[in-house]
Amino acid sequence: MKKSKVLILHESESTKISLEELGLHLLQDYEFEFLNILDYLKANFRIYDFIVFDSYNDYVFEYFKEKADRIIVSVNILKEERPSDYIKRGAGNFLLKPYSLKEIRLILDQLKENLLIKEEAEENRLKFYTLLDNIPYMAWFKNKDSEYMIVNNEFKEHCGKDFETIRGKGDQFVWDGMIGENCRQYDLKVMTERKQLVFDEIIPGKKGYKQFNIYKVPVVDKKNNILGTMGIAKDITDLKNKDVKFDILLENMPFAVFTKNRNGDIIQNNSTFYKLTDVNRFTYISLKEEDFLGIEHKESIEIEDKDVIYNKSNISLVRTLKTKNGEKIVEVFKSPIIDISGEVIGIVCTMRDVTEVKNQEAKIKKMAYTDSLTGLANRRGLYNYVESQLVKKYADVTIMFMDLDNFKSLNDSFGHQHGDRILIEFGEDLQTICKNGFVSRIGGDEFVIVWEGKMNKELATEMAEKILNLLSGKKRKFNKLSASIGIVTGNTEEDTIDNFLTKGDLALYKAKDQGKNQYVFYNRDLDKKRCLNEEIEQDLRNALDKDELELHYQPQYTCSKELVGLEALLRWNNDKYRKVPIVDIINIMEKSTLIDEIGKFIIKSAFSFAKKINTNREKKVIVSVNISAVQIMKHNFVRTIKKIIDETGVEPNTVGIEITETVLLQNIGENILKIKELKDIGIKISLDDFGTGYSSFSYLVKIPLSNIKIDKSFIWGMKDSEEYRTLVKLCIDTAHALNLKVVAEGVETVEDLELLKYMKADFIQGYLFSKPLPKHIIEATVLQ
Repeated sequence: MKKSKVLILHESESTKISLEELGLHLLQDYEFEFLNILDYLKANFRIYDFIVFDSYNDYVFEYFKEKADRIIVSVNILKEERPSDYIKRGAGNFLLKPYSLKEIRLILDQLKENLLIKEEAEENRLKFYTLLDNIPYMAWFKNKDSEYMIVNNEFKEHCGKDFETIRGKGDQFVWDGMIGENCRQYDLKVMTERKQLVFDEIIPGKKGYKQFNIYKVPVVDKKNNILGTMGIAKDITDLKNKDVKFDILLENMPFAVFTKNRNGDIIQNNSTFYKLTDVNRFTYISLKEEDFLGIEHKESIEIEDKDVIYNKSNISLVRTLKTKNGEKIVEVFKSPIIDISGEVIGIVCTMRDVTEVKNQEAKIKKMAYTDSLTGLANRRGLYNYVESQLVKKYADVTIMFMDLDNFKSLNDSFGHQHGDRILIEFGEDLQTICKNGFVSRIGGDEFVIVWEGKMNKELATEMAEKILNLLSGKKRKFNKLSASIGIVTGNTEEDTIDNFLTKGDLALYKAKDQGKNQYVFYNRDLDKKRCLNEEIEQDLRNALDKDELELHYQPQYTCSKELVGLEALLRWNNDKYRKVPIVDIINIMEKSTLIDEIGKFIIKSAFSFAKKINTNREKKVIVSVNISAVQIMKHNFVRTIKKIIDETGVEPNTVGIEITETVLLQNIGENILKIKELKDIGIKISLDDFGTGYSSFSYLVKIPLSNIKIDKSFIWGMKDSEEYRTLVKLCIDTAHALNLKVVAEGVETVEDLELLKYMKADFIQGYLFSKPLPKHIIEATVLQ
């Protein structure tokens, strides 16, 4: 026989010793283990049958409380401890100290016997309830007052109440007043006559009106005293009255139901049907579906019914129902009625009012397809319109893609509320101008207008100019705003909406590149350029690893040909792109993340070269690199330059950076601070392409410059134009007045040189003296 495991929690080893001396080993039915009470967390209490607390501790007791009926607490009668104190805390058993072996066995045996009795009782109870809950009939036990004490699952399901609600309640409560007194009379008859009673009763419940065959018997104890009644109720509704069952179910349906014979005559319906359709039940002798749906639906109704009957299939559809309260949207479901021989004898139809649901769906759909600010279609709405209205027709289309130039600056200057008002008003004006077009706002300041049909170029031009004129008009809200527009025509069978968007973007960005405030028609050359740009970008990503990139250096001299500087210029040794201007390649770098990696390569290479050539050189040669707007806008730009200076060991006063006015067009204050920080450590700062910007002279007093570089277009224009000569002289004089040196770029002839000498230009750069050269040639010739 398996021994019962007993854990004894004690305070000291003396307890263990005294109990072992007492002879616990003589209790052969038990296996004892000892544990200091302070180590109680080490015990897996679930493996022990009984736990003896030799020293009581409330916290420890809470830990073992899950086995409260198996816990024995020691009570020290010498200290006048009272067992009731421990019983109040949850302990069910106790031992008196000092211990005796006989008492320990007695209490353990008694506790074991009690637990065995409980387990047997629980097992019997579970068997009884398992049997009761698996009977496919309602079953219950009532006390002498006809109050429910036990019910099974079938009973609870039918009355719709849980046992806690039912317990101790009578029929009047349980069945919500629908039955009650009759049941009490039957109970009294069974208890009085002490014999079974069988009868039929209709009991309405959660499963509807059900007719039951009920069997009741008295329940007596061993002394033959009446304890109450037990009942079993078998559902005989189907056997008794199938038609009544159908009528009840039909009437209690929460939606309209009607049945039709094979000829289409409605032979049965519920009251909800009349409420939904507004049909007067006394008007029609023979009612058909088209009588309330409309005669225009007669043919489609006949087709539907034939489909249901001959294919023995279900169909569902949505219809509009006209009533005195307006139109309702109804969901109709039709199913065949099949007899036991498998023949279709009719059709059962349900109609559910889904007006509110459909209206909500329409609202949600509208929200999904509508821009919340302007009320125009959004990107999803644009896609839906093209795919649902145009693609099916294989329609020709004309599409204009536009965004507002400089809108971000306006937003930053006047706030987003002002910007939002502009977008709303611009959207309204677009709808007025483009009456036959589908106008959408697909994001930010981007708008797309779609016309069905191909416009000729003249008409499309006229429409684009109307839009541009709208922005350049007298409306104060549109001041300082313009638009760039890309125009695409095509056919929805040949192109997807995504293709149209791609082409439109190409045309739009071409318009921006050409100076904004204009429109560009898409052509295949734009696509070729896009593909080329993508190809260039991909190959550029591998150019550094393939060692294809290098720097050439163009010397800068005084007018007397004394070397003062070198401008670092990127070269890509790739025959595939030999004819692509390097300026285009740099533009591609700037529009991608390549400018970060390649830009660092250029700066590091140039600074390393400056370090090399200026070591032990008395007259230093300044090596300068061109910096783009994208680079200087990086928050870590200055830190990157300083880090490269530290890595290369170059002296800051031997290197320079060249910037253009475009660098300063955004965040001018922040950028000027960055430039000043670099100039303060000795780096030379040059303003490149001077004279080609919007307000060049105003920058001269703001930027901490070292010199300016007059753009080559001015130098080339001097030989033919007095105006150009005047402008160049003005630039030189202005720079000198501000203590700035002047570099003249693009000097190619002796005449240009003599003229620049006369104008007192400081430095010369151009093919007259030298073209850009690889560094090994620079070292071998120029620096000698």
